[in-house]
Amino acid sequence: METKKVEWQVVILVCSVIIIMIMGVRQALGLFLDPISQFMNSGKEFFSFAIGFQAMMWGLVTFFLGIVLDKFGPKKVLAFGIICFALGIFLMSNPTSEIKLFSGTTLMGFGLGGAGMATMVSIAGKVAPVKKRSLAMGLVAAAGSFGQFAVVIPTMWMNKEFGWQFSLIILSLISISLLLLLPLLNNTDQTLEKKEQFKEGLKNTIFFTLAEKNYILLVLGFFVCGFHVTFIGLHLPTDLISKGISAEVAGWSLGIIGVTNIIGTLSFGWLGTKVKKPLPLAFIYLMRSLTITIFVLSPPSATLAILFGAVIGILWLATVPMTNAIILSFIGPKYLATLSGICFICHQIGAVLGAWLGGRFFDVYGSYENMWWLSVALGLIAFLLTIIVKEEPFLVNSEVKQAS
Repeated sequence: METKKVEWQVVILVCSVIIIMIMGVRQALGLFLDPISQFMNSGKEFFSFAIGFQAMMWGLVTFFLGIVLDKFGPKKVLAFGIICFALGIFLMSNPTSEIKLFSGTTLMGFGLGGAGMATMVSIAGKVAPVKKRSLAMGLVAAAGSFGQFAVVIPTMWMNKEFGWQFSLIILSLISISLLLLLPLLNNTDQTLEKKEQFKEGLKNTIFFTLAEKNYILLVLGFFVCGFHVTFIGLHLPTDLISKGISAEVAGWSLGIIGVTNIIGTLSFGWLGTKVKKPLPLAFIYLMRSLTITIFVLSPPSATLAILFGAVIGILWLATVPMTNAIILSFIGPKYLATLSGICFICHQIGAVLGAWLGGRFFDVYGSYENMWWLSVALGLIAFLLTIIVKEEPFLVNSEVKQAS
């Protein structure tokens, strides 16, 4: 029993180290918007479009690789993701054409699908003991937040001292070195079922799950999460600057999200081990709406900007471990990565809309105020949808025992 405990802790540690680097680099991409656009002698639109397409590929690949992970275990999926991610970064270091840049960002999308947040959190849910699953997922999500500081700050320094192309090459080398961690996962690959048996069970599970009310409600709430975090992450600095706040304060407002997000993911991950998980998840959506309402109605100031970043950060990625833990309670670990992948696709659709509509609303109305109120309304809807989710096992192919 003791050996098993050590093994799941090692897996969580490996997942945390990988996600620190993967998500850290993903958060640092904004640092390369200006230099790459200047290098290509073009505007910022194409780079922005390439990153938006990357988000969609991230969601789709997460789903399909989730099926592979559920069938064969994490090692092959992580190896594929790490290699694609590192190669994508390397291609971005010398974007001599739009096709080369687009290929690099798309490969990074494949890499994020194989070794990104949704994949890592689902691995944590599979290997951790039942009573520790929510906390383990929270630890991995918190590690992704830490990466925002562990990677972004050194990357800013490298860009200044050695240039952006050197930075990308170094980031690609560090990323590919993550392959050295995979031998620590030797005991996590699963005993293979008969191919037909797995495919039939997976098909039945997906069809049943997509008709299950509790799953649909959860997925719709996660769509709102993607809308919120992408809109705020991409447009908050511009909104603050348009209100007379300095660019430095706007940057700190965004940066502090990563710090307080660590607190939020760990706290809500722990809370998920004590109460029914839909309650704290619904509370997160409600608090987002309340926080945004206070932010919009209050006079703009540097203090308000920093406080908003700090509070919204607590509510930032805390939804990820909580949502995956609820899916785990529906079906158990067998098809967790697959069903989490479907949920994540909806998250990324929300992300694309949050990014695009933010710019559209600003162009039409000259401010983000209407977009903020739309975010408030969506948060309230997500609260109402999530609060009625019942955390109970499904009837088809669930490894979770039904209550007698």
